[in-house]
Amino acid sequence: MKKLLPFFLLISLLSLFLLSVKKFLFEIKRVSLYVEVKKGETVKDVAKKLESLGVVSDWRPLYYFMRVAGIYPKEGCYKIEGFYSPAEISRFLTAGSPCLKSFTILPGYDIFDVNRVLYEKGFCEKGEVLALSRDKEFLKELSVPFLEGFLFPDTYLVNRNSDCREALRFAVNNFKEKVYPLFDGYSPPEKVKRALSPVTITSILKVASIVEKETPSQEEKPVIAAVIYNRLIKGMKLQCDPTVFYAYKLKGINKEKLHKGDTLFPSPFNTYYVSGLPPTPICNPSLSSIKAAMYPAEVDYLYFVSMGNGRHAFSKSYNQHLKLVRKYLKNGKKVRN
Repeated sequence: MKKLLPFFLLISLLSLFLLSVKKFLFEIKRVSLYVEVKKGETVKDVAKKLESLGVVSDWRPLYYFMRVAGIYPKEGCYKIEGFYSPAEISRFLTAGSPCLKSFTILPGYDIFDVNRVLYEKGFCEKGEVLALSRDKEFLKELSVPFLEGFLFPDTYLVNRNSDCREALRFAVNNFKEKVYPLFDGYSPPEKVKRALSPVTITSILKVASIVEKETPSQEEKPVIAAVIYNRLIKGMKLQCDPTVFYAYKLKGINKEKLHKGDTLFPSPFNTYYVSGLPPTPICNPSLSSIKAAMYPAEVDYLYFVSMGNGRHAFSKSYNQHLKLVRKYLKNGKKVRN
């Protein structure tokens, strides 16, 4: 019997050890973790990292468990939330989840804004977006006539190793998913047909981009769109200030405000200088602006002027418009005619 005591003692100690290991590795707890496994990191490196994150109090048992179980973490970024054990967490790290980085295109951002954002976020070289916007092969690959207007305003989470082309491709594909369905079975109102003829997604986007730049008001957008269509139908120049700002931007000039003579700036984008719509959209409009361009208000207005509070006063005649100009504008500020 005495000879058996050491054996039973060994069995007891082994049992206690296994129970402690089981509790150490398989006890389920609530966790909220962000773990990045970098290229070249070993199983030991990852076990130590999990210790530093508080997953385990000692990395060694976890390390040996991972080696015996054949768990080899893969490079990537992992967000783990919920009730999991250290053993389960270690298995999550074998999925190879990509590391993501975000960028945001706000409604009304033009190609110059997108160029700045993607450069600051590290996706693109300086000026690369502008160069790609003129790359016919890239545009053909994306199946769009231009980038301007076809980069859907949204916040994007993409692989942080994505290059400039991939980042832009995400935005264009999102545009196709969100906007193209709006045109399935679309029957343009008579006003739209008379003004555009033919009605295309591109021509609607041109109108929507001007609407986006003219007003932030959801209520006003269909009315602004109606003014644009009414002027097109009558053969009047649109005379929209945002097109002048954009024309200058294309020449590398960023203006904060327009001065006397700026509306005479020679450019096919300057709707004071030329008749009709600009050659491309002048920004990337929101869905609400696109819908306003598709379904304008049933009004006969031909003019509008800012009231200085983010809203506009509309009129049907030039004389009425001049009265509103005198009412709302001071110091000879330039207005739309």
